[in-house]
Amino acid sequence: MPLQSTELELELIARIEREGPVTFRDFMHSALYDPELGYYNTERLKIGRDGDFYTSSNVHPAFGAMLARALDGLWREMEERGEGSGAASTRNRPLTIVEAGAGTGQLAFDILTGFREEFPASCERLRYVIAETSAPMRARQREKLGMFEDRVRWAAIEELEREPFDSALVFSNELVDAMPVHRVRLGGGRLEEQYVTVVDRSGRLALAFAWGAPSTEALDDYLNRGRIELRENQVAEINLDATAWLSRITRTFDKGFLITIDYGDLAGHLYAPDRAGGTLRSFYRHRLIESPLERVGEQDITASVNFSALIECGRDFGLEQVSYERQASFLLRMGLIERMAATERAGVSLDLKDILAIKNLFVPGGVSDNFRVLVQRRIS
Repeated sequence: MPLQSTELELELIARIEREGPVTFRDFMHSALYDPELGYYNTERLKIGRDGDFYTSSNVHPAFGAMLARALDGLWREMEERGEGSGAASTRNRPLTIVEAGAGTGQLAFDILTGFREEFPASCERLRYVIAETSAPMRARQREKLGMFEDRVRWAAIEELEREPFDSALVFSNELVDAMPVHRVRLGGGRLEEQYVTVVDRSGRLALAFAWGAPSTEALDDYLNRGRIELRENQVAEINLDATAWLSRITRTFDKGFLITIDYGDLAGHLYAPDRAGGTLRSFYRHRLIESPLERVGEQDITASVNFSALIECGRDFGLEQVSYERQASFLLRMGLIERMAATERAGVSLDLKDILAIKNLFVPGGVSDNFRVLVQRRIS
């Protein structure tokens, strides 16, 4: 029995009936970000046990504590270099952290807590800026971060572009994977793009896929620049929005670092022959859903991040690669195991639930397995 059409699905059907098929990218954008009915703009909880998926920040507060340690280290590196404003001393200027897309606010809470407990001197001059487009998420973040209200403010990315920070640490956690993607394949030796159209199924109008000519030459350019060669009928995702976002986010600060944490890989792995169907996935109540055309506006749609593109395009925007590694390696390098040991030495006994949660952040097969951490420095 087919699922009942959602309100957003009916609106999209009407739009396609009037205007014709839309690219999968435009469908995904509407499904996730429609101002009223899009997945990320509705009130239902998306993240955590009662949502549709987990993030690393939901596994254990240690993830945020390790990120706080990394951010403090990068800031100290900037101070030693004397980067930032032209002031005589850089050691008294504010420590500015910008989080792009803060979800429920849990990670921000854990980072701020980490600074307060481990780096009190840095915490005294810390200002935490959240660039968040979703009104329901902003409301959750304000509620979660009430105790840090003197340290946190919200700003649109447009505002930050107009008045960029002289120096800042900017990061995102599982943001790029939620950006809408174009889907392409090689058909008859030619590049084709996936569209969403409307079909009649036993007297009921429904959304369906169709293939057609690429909507923009930028898709071919993306593949050519990345030296990506698809096989016949191989489906792949192309995230042009990520490139546009990278261009914008680098305009929000003159000196500093950009840290991107997300699940994905380098192009050679993402577009390998064994990924013939691409990496697109949909989730609802922690279940993998077969089609992104189901429960439109009520389920998550996501695709793996092409870190090669972020590295390569980052150079165009004045970013140089500092490091790229598995999230598990990053957490271990930041001292996750030592933190567990120090907690035990301090007489604070970790219960089994805590131990299993923390181990899930770094053991093979755990939540960090498919996640990567890319650190880039703004150099111009």
